[in-house]
Amino acid sequence: MEDLRPSPEAILAKIKQQEIEVGLGKLKLFLGYAAGVGKTYAMLDAAHRAKKLGMDVVIGYVEPHARPETAALLNGLEIIPPKKIAYKRKTFEELDIDAVLERKPAIVLIDELAHTNVPTMRHLKRFGDVEELLAKGIHVYSTVNIQHIESLHDLVEEITGVNVRERIPDYLIDNASQIKLVDIEPDDLIQRLLEGKIYRPAQIENAMDHFFRKPNLVALREIALRRTADTIYFQKVHESDSRCNNAQVEDHVLVGISSSPTNAKVIRSAARLAHALHGKFTALYVQKEDMTNGDEVHSERLQQHIKLTEQLGGHVVTVQEDDVAAALANYARMSGVTSLVIGRSAVTKQWWRPNPKIADRINDYVPNLTMHIVADQQNEPIRFPRVRPYLTFNWNDLLKMSAVFGFASAIGLFFSTVGVSEANIITIYILGVLVLAMWSTGWVVSMISSLVAVLLFNFLFTEPRFTFEAYHRDYAMTFLIMFVSGFITSSLTRKVKAQAIGAVRKSYRTEVLLETNRKLQHAKSLEEIITEGMSQIVKLVEKPVDFFEIANELIVRSVFFPSNALINSENKELEALFDNANERGVVTWVANNKHVAGVSTDTFPEANGYYLPVISGGNVKGVIGIALTKEAPLPAFERNILHAIMNDFSFALDKWYLQKSNEEVTREAELEQMRANLLRAISHDLRTPLTSISGNADILLTSSEQLNDTQKLQLYRDIYSNSKWLVQMVENLLAVSRLDDGQLAIEMQPEIVEDIMQEALLHVVRNDNTHRISCHVEPELLFAVMDARLIIQVIINIIDNALTYTPAGSEISLTAQETGSYVHIRITDNGPGIDDKLKARLFEPFTTGKIHRSDSRRGLGLGLALCQTILNVHGSELTVADNEPSGTIFSFMLKKGDISIDE
Repeated sequence: MEDLRPSPEAILAKIKQQEIEVGLGKLKLFLGYAAGVGKTYAMLDAAHRAKKLGMDVVIGYVEPHARPETAALLNGLEIIPPKKIAYKRKTFEELDIDAVLERKPAIVLIDELAHTNVPTMRHLKRFGDVEELLAKGIHVYSTVNIQHIESLHDLVEEITGVNVRERIPDYLIDNASQIKLVDIEPDDLIQRLLEGKIYRPAQIENAMDHFFRKPNLVALREIALRRTADTIYFQKVHESDSRCNNAQVEDHVLVGISSSPTNAKVIRSAARLAHALHGKFTALYVQKEDMTNGDEVHSERLQQHIKLTEQLGGHVVTVQEDDVAAALANYARMSGVTSLVIGRSAVTKQWWRPNPKIADRINDYVPNLTMHIVADQQNEPIRFPRVRPYLTFNWNDLLKMSAVFGFASAIGLFFSTVGVSEANIITIYILGVLVLAMWSTGWVVSMISSLVAVLLFNFLFTEPRFTFEAYHRDYAMTFLIMFVSGFITSSLTRKVKAQAIGAVRKSYRTEVLLETNRKLQHAKSLEEIITEGMSQIVKLVEKPVDFFEIANELIVRSVFFPSNALINSENKELEALFDNANERGVVTWVANNKHVAGVSTDTFPEANGYYLPVISGGNVKGVIGIALTKEAPLPAFERNILHAIMNDFSFALDKWYLQKSNEEVTREAELEQMRANLLRAISHDLRTPLTSISGNADILLTSSEQLNDTQKLQLYRDIYSNSKWLVQMVENLLAVSRLDDGQLAIEMQPEIVEDIMQEALLHVVRNDNTHRISCHVEPELLFAVMDARLIIQVIINIIDNALTYTPAGSEISLTAQETGSYVHIRITDNGPGIDDKLKARLFEPFTTGKIHRSDSRRGLGLGLALCQTILNVHGSELTVADNEPSGTIFSFMLKKGDISIDE
């Protein structure tokens, strides 16, 4: 029996999707097939029911309908006042999204989802406001008519004859958590219209003659029912986890993108087909050489079609090819396309296209491919090829042509003298035309060179020579064939040259992506990651880029990366465009909403750049601003490469932050281990002196009368010695904690080295001292830059270490000597020395020697570690070496100080 259990990958993907959806708002749509079916009434009624259940419901925006029953439902619901906006000497009322975000209700009602906002608002369409509210966790109730759905636009226009301009992307319908179809019989809807419940009396007759005809309403109602059923089935299929569904062969629909006015209809038809088949949807843009210099109208229309494809859930692919049919067929064959959608307008016969039947040609290439031809009466008008962009002339090309044909003529004359036939000389001139086509920059030169080649051959090699006359009747055909051959050869050469340039550019873009991945993997610091990532984006888009570092949804700093393709003044002008309050407001919005904005988007389209969030670990770590313009948006291929670079960049940031987090965890573990060692050391090493102090104090309290003065003095000395040892230990502990936390203030100033040594000796030398300690400073008045308190503590700890680990009678010497611009301080003893294995970890905390004195006070092992930390703060380092023939030398360097005496 077939195992229908979901795969682990499917379960993991569903868990991740649920984690993403946690905290997001849900959209409930009230869908109708025409105005007046009761969408707003149903929405308000649902809001009252939700309020009775204890939900926090407010009205964000409801269209002011002149319907008493609808207006009555507004009572009892909180209304957020609309925002009044002055635009072109008129005042408009729009949804106040900032007020809704500040109020943050559980549910907000927003009427007319497809409404177009005033251009001064941050979203061009109202559905952009709704998406922002959903991202902030606010549930939205909204209304929409079936004619406003993007993929159904052409179908509705064919039925009603009305071109609906306000449309919403299909993904809003497909991703809505609930869809409530508000239905009413067409006859009842017409009756409501006649009663004046939908439009004003002056508009009723016009509506009855156009949109509100019964056949139209019946067809629209059928479309609405079918679209709702498709959406429910679509959601059911995508929520299914069975392996049976995953194992099915996925349909793949392909459509071609062009700048044709009818291409939008073809794209929508392909999107509807892909939605019905629950398959993939790909749009192929075939970039031809003669389309690179198109006018602005066609370029803008092409960008609109690409944007439409992305809104309908399609993936845009760009290829460079002159033969559209071959490009579509090759891509379909390699990508497993099951259905191809083309428009009938693509086969319109035009005089410069010798073979217009593109469907037949595709069928010859891929006979098993299912093709859908979209019928359309609005064919693109005949447009003659634009020749003006090709008529540019460069005077350098004229010099190149002179050089090439001069050389060809010299060779031809030489061949003529040795008896070579005219046919071979003709090939020399055709070769010159070919070389010139490869070498020159303009198309005009290629055309002129063919004519010049004919004229030169006629002038130099035909009878009568050195004239432009020709006596032989065959010469006319020879000249014509020579001209056509040269012209075709040069044209093909230039076409290959253009294709090679396009291939190199695309290869360069791909190389930038691969290079980005390699460089980001080797980046070691955050600064290096940012620099490498932004530099690669600049190379890709050939525009300046500004990186805004984000922390807690606020801009911490910005770094501008200029483009080498622009001059310095242009880079500075673009940098100034980023540095203003409006642009930074866009950056803040992108950081807060994790969504792209700026040029070529529906959010802040008037901004000076294109802004993308850099998301790492679910949080926005930065925003990238690219200096694009409306006239030159980022092409689809470059945009795909940019998104791939963004993914690599985010992955590199994830890796760096994870490494940083692991280092913090490791440090916390080390600190925890240090605390544990400290507690164990304190519990063990403080017990002996404390026991001694308490025991001696008890003897003095209970048996003081039985003790003589000598015994009492000895007890006092023991209590003092142990307390002094405890004080020094506590000082070390406090110093270590302050240095680790960075709370210890450092006061660096010149000090007399001899005074510092004498002060340290006063704290360690006792009256019954059993060691011989000496001090020598050369020269006598020697200054060093230091914090006196800390250096005294360093010397105390080193001497105390020598007293602890050397036997009685050992010699300890302190020396300080001037060495260049430094003072070299050494503490030397002639004890047993330190084992080489112990030296490697001598300056680590809690490191102690095995030899200790008879009082069993081993110490915490913090003294030398503290000394090393203090000296590191002073820019120095404590070193240890063997003293010959026995003993140990501790040494460190301090900067020599100078004292300026003011008169």
